[in-house]
Parts: sequence; C-alpha cells; structure tokens
Amino acid sequence: VQGGQEERSSGINAEYGGKVPVVVHKGKYIPESLIASDYLDEVFPEPKLNPSDPLQKALDRVVIEKQSAMMRNLYPIFAKMPNRVVTNEEKLQHFENLVAQLETFEEELKNRGTPYLGGQSPVMADYMIWPYFERIEGLPILMGDVGDKFVLPAHLEHLHAWIKAMRSTDAVKAYGFSPKRMATLTKIYNETGGYDDALKESSGM
Repeated sequence: VQGGQEERSSGINAEYGGKVPVVVHKGKYIPESLIASDYLDEVFPEPKLNPSDPLQKALDRVVIEKQSAMMRNLYPIFAKMPNRVVTNEEKLQHFENLVAQLETFEEELKNRGTPYLGGQSPVMADYMIWPYFERIEGLPILMGDVGDKFVLPAHLEHLHAWIKAMRSTDAVKAYGFSPKRMATLTKIYNETGGYDDALKESSGM
C-alpha cells in the first residue's frame, strides 16, 4: 500500500518468485499473502485480525497450513496444466481427495463450536483460508455437465455453516467472488491467460 493505493506489477511479482500479492509500503516490497497480511495487521490494527494470545495465533497457523495443502488437489481441477490435459475422471479423484482433506477442517470447526475460527467474528485464519472455498464453490459451474459431482457433501455441515457465515461478512460481500464469477473468471483465464481481462469480463456476476 503506497499513498493509499495498491501497487501491482508483474515485474515485482516475478522478482519475488511469482508470489502474490506484493504490498508496497514506505518504499519496501512485502510479498506473499500471509506475510503481507501479518504486516498490515500490525501497522493498521483496526480491526485487529490476529489473536493477541501467541498460543492461539500458533494454533490458527496450523489450521492455515493444513488447509493450504488443499491446493495440491484443487489446482489440477480448476487450472490449465502445462503440457497435459487433466481428464474429468482425474479431476473427480482430486475432488474426492480434497473432500477427505476437508474432514479435518470440519472437525476443527466442530470443536471450536463458533461461527468462525475467531469465535463470533472472523480472524486472520478465516480470511486466509476463504479464497480456497471461493474456488471450490465455483467448481460445480466450472465443470459444466459433470458439475453435480463437484458439490461439497452435505455431511460437512459445520463447513457449510462457516461458508454461509463468511459470505455474510462485509469484507466478502465487498471483495469476494460469487461462484458464478469465480467459474467464469477461471474459464476465461484458462482460455486466454489474461487475468485482468478475465476480471473485467466476469465483473457484475
């Protein structure tokens, strides 16, 4: 953040190994979502998103790390893989593996017994995990005729309640992507490789 504006540059992102976003503050570059978010939470602490208790912060990081592992199965479903085509059968297997991974998050939400990981309001962990679920919710639309096979199962009831709660937050209402927009954006990006164009064409969905 510099001068109140977000600065984006593909050159900067490339310099930092392609990690996004890259935040610019006081002339310094801060790459990668969690690192940048932690920094902004310290510099602009209203509202404070990280727990003040070091133990709870560490436990939340464990949850974030576990959920970030979902990308190994999520990425081959929605992304255009270099030099190969991923079949629908392979994508379905990845989705089944993904659902199995989500059982741990379902159990975490059940044990915490609150709408969000942070209790009655979301914290850093909720927001860091949320983008994965925007992609997951877009899969039934993205996958077209076989989309009904890519719906999160009903038995993950605490996860479904968490998704609904996250959709109700001001931040997600303002900046989140609907399932339709996520599916459309992903399709356009896979076809053209142009993220900015995909954002423009999918706006309003």
